[in-house]
Amino acid sequence: MIVNIIASRNRVSGEIRTGIRLRIENPPPGVSYRIIEDPIRLSPSSDDFYITGNTAFKWFLKALIEPAYSLRFRRLTHAFFLNLYIPSSPWVQEIDQPIFNLFEKYLKKSRKDTLYRLAIRTYRYLFNRDSVAIITWTEWSKEGLEEEGFKGVKVIPPPMRTYSRKIDNVVTVGFIGVDYDRKGGDIAENVMMKLPRWVRKVYVGKSPRKVDGIIYYNPMRRDDLLKLMAEFDVLLFPTRGEAFGFTALEAMSLGIPVVASNVDSVPEVVGDGGIICEVNDLRCFLESTKELVNSPEYAMELGARAKAIVTQRNSPGVVGKELLAVYRELVE
Repeated sequence: MIVNIIASRNRVSGEIRTGIRLRIENPPPGVSYRIIEDPIRLSPSSDDFYITGNTAFKWFLKALIEPAYSLRFRRLTHAFFLNLYIPSSPWVQEIDQPIFNLFEKYLKKSRKDTLYRLAIRTYRYLFNRDSVAIITWTEWSKEGLEEEGFKGVKVIPPPMRTYSRKIDNVVTVGFIGVDYDRKGGDIAENVMMKLPRWVRKVYVGKSPRKVDGIIYYNPMRRDDLLKLMAEFDVLLFPTRGEAFGFTALEAMSLGIPVVASNVDSVPEVVGDGGIICEVNDLRCFLESTKELVNSPEYAMELGARAKAIVTQRNSPGVVGKELLAVYRELVE
């Protein structure tokens, strides 16, 4: 079976976005993907998660180009996130989060906002069709999308393989996040400042400050990031808003315990493979991290649980069969 898959790219690195890349790298049995590049991209200097002149211009172009671009799709097509293609063939629309979460946590707009109401009407029109299957990654997201009036939403988690991490005598606590405020970069830095000196502290992302004792790295390509992450013993994930949390999932795939926020999809993603704290609860993040660095046995136990969750829930074999069933239902 040949399936069109529309691939958009990370605006900074130029790499195919993580959720799409994982589907491409782990196709269902008997499926070959024909990759179609998203015709519209933002420049690295723009920010796709906030309403700016660049993003407004991008959506203006999408409204002009994507409906017409849809006419080229003559076979089963798999698209991601929110776009303005008009499904005219069998279609899978993969959405990572309820639309209200995008507006509230990223765009800082309420559900009463006219733009949100327009978005809901538009996407109900595009996606609530017999020829369209809507899939998402978590039960939290499914419930939110159903509340917004989307029909027949199915949960198919992203596929993820498991890997081995580096084991040495250096204890490393790491944080990864480009969006300083939303990802909780300030919480991560404040936790790291209070950890013992013998703990190696690694911060990957953008920060308005540089704290002594913390090793800072600029955002990097995914392969380099995973090599660095393999050195972590604990991942700090103090996010204030999240569609899914691939950084947490990737840490879990390496057997790294996660200290994460109780927000959006995160508790469902992490499960009992980490410790969950309330949003902005600095004391919980600090005490939980100290407990893990001072008790290697406990950290290894949590890490093993995390890896087992990924093996069971995100196995490419299991996930691939679920996605193949959706494809077959659309074309048969």
